[in-house]
Amino acid sequence: MTFSASDAAFEGFRLVRRKPMALVAWTLLYAVLSLASLFAMSSAIEPLMAWAERMEALDSGTATPSAEEVLAAFQGLGEVMLSLAWLIPVSLIVGAMLMAAVARAVLNPRAGGFGYLRLGMDELRVFVVTLVLAILMFCAWVAVGALVGVLAGIAGATGANWLWLVVILGGLAGVGAVIWLAIRLSLAVPITVAENRFAFFDSFGVTKGRFWPLFGMAVITIVMVLVVQFLLGIVTMPLALMTGQQMWTFGAGQDPEALRTALDVTNPWVIASALAEAVVYALTVGVMYAPFAAAYRDIKGLGAETPTA
Repeated sequence: MTFSASDAAFEGFRLVRRKPMALVAWTLLYAVLSLASLFAMSSAIEPLMAWAERMEALDSGTATPSAEEVLAAFQGLGEVMLSLAWLIPVSLIVGAMLMAAVARAVLNPRAGGFGYLRLGMDELRVFVVTLVLAILMFCAWVAVGALVGVLAGIAGATGANWLWLVVILGGLAGVGAVIWLAIRLSLAVPITVAENRFAFFDSFGVTKGRFWPLFGMAVITIVMVLVVQFLLGIVTMPLALMTGQQMWTFGAGQDPEALRTALDVTNPWVIASALAEAVVYALTVGVMYAPFAAAYRDIKGLGAETPTA
């Protein structure tokens, strides 16, 4: 089956228009995660400040600090980081829930659940598949970096100027290869949700011979995401200014009071800012992921619904 790249690229907007409550559900889920993150970070301010003061005292002392003192100081930092470590798996789980929900909303609009959100085997499979593919893509980028580094080393050692052209061409070829790989793997999540199984590399078969339409769809999607984030960022910036988060970002990070203000979840402005950012994130998720589910649906000729999704 064929599909329209431009039509699929706008599936996210159509999805939000058809199912506005899905956007509400995704917003609330991300808002809870955001507020929980702010609370956890605010709880870590005092220990982090104490660690910074301890390190400053060790650095400004007349005597060279012993290895035991340095180790004790960094052990305190490790304890703080460990107290925040839960944010990583929780964020990944929320991401998997949202990706699965978007795919489910496109492939099976009649599926139940508030905003198509669930926490079950679909989400586990999406989590595992995206984690494995993320590691694969990271290794691909590392390989490209290593290739460019080796070529640059050879060019520098030999002093042959023409070899720098080889370095540039090799780098561009490597980037092109990574983009090709990303496009060929881009339908892994919709396949995983639609067929209720781990679909690590099944996307290769579905995307065969369709690289350029999918690439065009991805480019349009990325442009729309950037436009959405820019426009909504203009709206949310005043809220960030009211909370002091912009001051923190632009250099007030050493002021404990500025940090407390920016992370105070009892401040109505902080809550409002978190909700606004959650709306931006939820809309971005829909606009970003829905086109790939629509592309899978149209390529496979599944029609309006995929019962297994």
